[in-house]
Amino acid sequence: MKRINSNDIAKLAGVSRSTVSRVVNGYPNVPEETRKKVMKVIKEHRYYPLLSGQLLTGKSTKTLGLFWVGTAGIAHDSLTSSYFMHIVDAAARRDYLVLACVLDNISEKHNINYVRKIFMEGRIDAGIFVGTSNTEPLVDELVGFDKIVGLFDYYHENEDVPNRISVNFDRHSGEKTIDYLYGLGHRKIAIIDGDLSRLSCIHRHESYMRGMIKHSLPLQNKWLTYGGIVKQRGYEAAKKMLSACMDDLPTAICANNDGVAFGVYQACAELGLRIPEDISVVGADGHESGRHISPTLTTFSFDFKEMFTSLVDRVIDTIEHKENVPQSVFIESQLVEGGSCRRIDS
Repeated sequence: MKRINSNDIAKLAGVSRSTVSRVVNGYPNVPEETRKKVMKVIKEHRYYPLLSGQLLTGKSTKTLGLFWVGTAGIAHDSLTSSYFMHIVDAAARRDYLVLACVLDNISEKHNINYVRKIFMEGRIDAGIFVGTSNTEPLVDELVGFDKIVGLFDYYHENEDVPNRISVNFDRHSGEKTIDYLYGLGHRKIAIIDGDLSRLSCIHRHESYMRGMIKHSLPLQNKWLTYGGIVKQRGYEAAKKMLSACMDDLPTAICANNDGVAFGVYQACAELGLRIPEDISVVGADGHESGRHISPTLTTFSFDFKEMFTSLVDRVIDTIEHKENVPQSVFIESQLVEGGSCRRIDS
């Protein structure tokens, strides 16, 4: 069956094809009576204009690209899966679609060309990136071409780039973690840092250091290590660190995120260390799994729905040429106390 086109609609409505185009694209210079007549025919014949035609006239696609970078598989982790759903829901509330692309490595040439093609062919109005490092040449390139880019966990201080929109974790959660443990009487605190190519891990490390210095706590190398951002890396880092200092253990461990904290739990179990009797543990994120392990995890939680709604709304506001759109927003963390920390009596 032949698909009805704008010429057919024009003939049935008794108007020109350009009038049909003006009605479909929402132009104001169409008499109301004519608009109603054209819309009646459109509804009767269930006519929808082809996207390719709209693109040729510079019409918005009402589509965002979501570029999911790295190993944080959306199908295997409830927290990262929620990131995806928050983005889709926020876009839908603004009547936008999301074109999702999962890329194992954004530095590989074929992936770079793939992302470039999607932007340059005008398939999307803007792209949202999750999982990039804080220095990403492809992002800089796209921004330089005046493409609108939204970024999770990405920020450059004192840069005025209106088409680069970001949302970030607060810069104080590490210090708040140290404050919390200090208030419980802990003075021997270990830190497992994350991937220092990522903004949040950089800020959290700096924040831990500020907290330790503020409270005049010892920064002992044997209690400082790196554990990536996933459980396995956290487990490996914690087991190596704790095995090397069994004769002088810290009383608490700050894990860069909840995934790393779950690795700490595993390492402590294998080494016969009890949480929180022997070691207290604090994470960061607010991962749902933290409420279902024993003991429940104390963490500094973030509202990811707020984060991604903020990002999507500001990206769309930029697409739609709204004024005074904030380029960067930082979301504050909230303490969620579980059973993984104990008070030390002085």
